[in-house]
Amino acid sequence: MSPEEFFMYLTIGLIVLVPIGARLYRRMTLQRTQQMLREQLGQQKEPDQRS
Repeated sequence: MSPEEFFMYLTIGLIVLVPIGARLYRRMTLQRTQQMLREQLGQQKEPDQRS
């Protein structure tokens, strides 16, 4: 395999793998992020209700 072929395959692989990896990471952290936002918004709403 020549260096040109290697870098061509590397570039194609990165163009395909990086977006897939980003989507998988977002999907894995989505539930945790939603839970954190619910907790923060819930804490912000409590003082408003007491006033």
